[in-house]
This record gives sequence, C-alpha cells and structure tokens, in this order.
Amino acid sequence: MQLPRVIIAAVFLVIGALIAVPALMKSSGSGARASSTTSTSASPSPSGTGTSPTPTKSAHKPSKTPTSTAAPQPVSATIGSVSCPSRSVRVTVRNTGTQREDFTVLKNDDSATVPATVAAHDSKTVTVELKEDRRTLVQVDWANKQIETRSLTANCKHAGAAPHKTTPTKLPHTGPDTVLWARAATGVGVMLTGVVIFWYGGIWPRRRDQVFAKKTTD
Repeated sequence: MQLPRVIIAAVFLVIGALIAVPALMKSSGSGARASSTTSTSASPSPSGTGTSPTPTKSAHKPSKTPTSTAAPQPVSATIGSVSCPSRSVRVTVRNTGTQREDFTVLKNDDSATVPATVAAHDSKTVTVELKEDRRTLVQVDWANKQIETRSLTANCKHAGAAPHKTTPTKLPHTGPDTVLWARAATGVGVMLTGVVIFWYGGIWPRRRDQVFAKKTTD
C-alpha cells in the first residue's frame, strides 16, 4: 500500500469531516430549538385569580323612556349601485302593508319621473338609467314624502377590464439552515474526493515499465 495516497485521502476525509459534522449538528440543533419555541408559545398562560367587583344597586330608579305610538312605515326602498355598461340602477320598493301603494322614482337630471305601484306584502323593482359621467341624485317618494335617496355617478366608459393580476415571483428559500446544508454538502464532497483518491491510488501501476530495454552482451 502506497503511503502518499493514504495520507492524501486521510487529509481529505479529515477536512470533509471538519466541514460537514459541525454543520449537521448546528442544523439539527436549530430544528430542535424551533420546535421547543413553538410548543412553548402554544401553551396557555395562567390566568389571574382576581375577583371582579360586585355591582352595587343604584339608589335611583331608572326613568322610563316614553315609547312611540306611531305606526311603522309600511313602504321602504333600496337603491342599488350603477351597473355597467348599461349605466342602470335597480330601485327596489317593499310594501309590508295590507293595501297597494303608489310610489315615484325621481332623478335630478331633467328626465321624467317613473311612477309605479307595489302590491300588498310584495316588492317592486324599477330600473332607471343614468347619464354618463354626471353625478345624479336618485330619490324615491311615497305618500308625498321622501323615503330613500342616493347620489350616484356612472363612469362606465372609464371602467375597463379588471386589472391583470400578476403572479408573485416565488423567491428561493434562504436562511441559516440553507447555509448549514450547503456546508454539509461541501464537506461530504470533500470526503468523497478523499475516497476516490484512495481507491484510484490502489489501482495505479506500482511499477514503471522500462522505457529503454537493456542491451544484452554477446
């Protein structure tokens, strides 16, 4: 066995072990610390044992709030949002009373009012159209009084397609654990180099063929 190849292979094995073993130990230690930290943070903290103060009864009697005797309004209205590209708005009127009710939908854009009727215990939906890029007040009147109003603006020309959603670029994982694994891989590579040197040195010719043949004397 040739001594130089053994020495060279041993040097590579020692260097590789010095690089790989500490990195593997640090990596396993980091994982253990992370798991212990997670289990510690998940444990509930002890609650205090303080007693809540006992409420004391007030000496004054609460005053009674006068109740309203007015009957609830049987008609209510809901004004929706602008729908593009038609620039339309849906107005829904509900009647909880026992008789038919007349109502009117108005706009402050110099257009005609929209009269309609809703049956008892029913609802009625009226669609009105707004003018482009103009602030319009939509109002619902019933029994000569205003019951709902909403200010809307139709910007359907400027409302294009939905913005394109870009897929976020997934960056490669980096961190202390990545550096430790890289060191471990480097150490293993150095150790494999030493093994290759030791193996190749064993099959290398141990003697040199004579370059020049010896002259024979007669």
